[in-house]
Amino acid sequence: MDMLTPAMLTRHILGGPMPASGRRLASLTGLRFFAALAVVMYHLHLYVPPLADSLSVFGYGFTGVSFFFVLSGFVLAWSQRQHGSARSFYWHRIARIWPLHLLTTGLAVFTAPLPASPEFTWWAAPFVVSLTQSWIPASPFLGAFNGVSWSLSCEIFFYLAFPLLCQRLITPSLAARAMIVVPAAMLALPIGLATVSSMAAADFLLGTMPLYRLGEFVLGMSVANLLKEGWRPRFSVLQAASLVGALNLALIIATAIWRVPIPVTFTNLIMLPAFLALIAACTRADLSGRSSVLSSSVLIKLGEWSYALYLVHELLIRTASPYATSTDQAAWLAAVVVVASISLSGLLHEFVEKPAERWLRGLTSAQPRRQVQHP
Repeated sequence: MDMLTPAMLTRHILGGPMPASGRRLASLTGLRFFAALAVVMYHLHLYVPPLADSLSVFGYGFTGVSFFFVLSGFVLAWSQRQHGSARSFYWHRIARIWPLHLLTTGLAVFTAPLPASPEFTWWAAPFVVSLTQSWIPASPFLGAFNGVSWSLSCEIFFYLAFPLLCQRLITPSLAARAMIVVPAAMLALPIGLATVSSMAAADFLLGTMPLYRLGEFVLGMSVANLLKEGWRPRFSVLQAASLVGALNLALIIATAIWRVPIPVTFTNLIMLPAFLALIAACTRADLSGRSSVLSSSVLIKLGEWSYALYLVHELLIRTASPYATSTDQAAWLAAVVVVASISLSGLLHEFVEKPAERWLRGLTSAQPRRQVQHP
């Protein structure tokens, strides 16, 4: 009997070959909105005390960031082309994320800090503006200005590594091996740290560390490369979405039983298989031409706004939370924050994000390039 190679194992799990059609993956854009909304609801649960119990279902909404890291690797690998320099790639990524980051960082100066946030200090500005704050785990700089921008610090590192990673994950067998080795390493590291110190220390060192979170990005790239080579999942979008819901429910039930939250690092690892499955299933559906709610024009538009929604929502929560002194007031304020965040994200996307990206890209190239949607 032939030895079962990683490529054969992955093919068995994902299914048989099917030629790619090059169709746009609209469903993935729709998924971005739900990932961003999960983070919004999690922060409402976290920073508006009267809503802590009623929004407990979103207690693990921070895993939406993990989904974005996976999707980031997937989208870049899926749309990667052989031509084009690394310098051009880097500049396009800067044009994609930096303008809105700089704007929301400036707006954060005029908003009240969140409870238990570090005191405002200008010493954090160079780290936040340069997106290097995540290399200092759990430091006062990590949540400075617009706290959610720590994840952009990870994204910038992913972009820097992407050209090299493309060379290492160019065949199905290498991508399949990454699907086995990377999760094993990501699980072994926090277990090892927890053994010699504590799980809190593992979260402290790994939760926001770009080098550790690179694993999620690599897994997204690996799935994209496997699908580009013709493999397709045997499971449907509904089954994959059900797995996401089931794992989230299991985390909530486990928290209720043990009366302590599951550590952040382990929570992200638990949700990773479901995120990968959902992305793969949506890709298969899009390539086969199946229409779904996720690929509707409304959700595509909301998905395009998701980056702005992610960056602006915490600022609005910080502005509104002091007025949430009762459960009823908090509920109304939460509704206003969600609607205002989505509305403002649309304005920022159309009148700041897109024009700034187009202008910056135009500085280096007279020829318009296909814009890659990216979290």
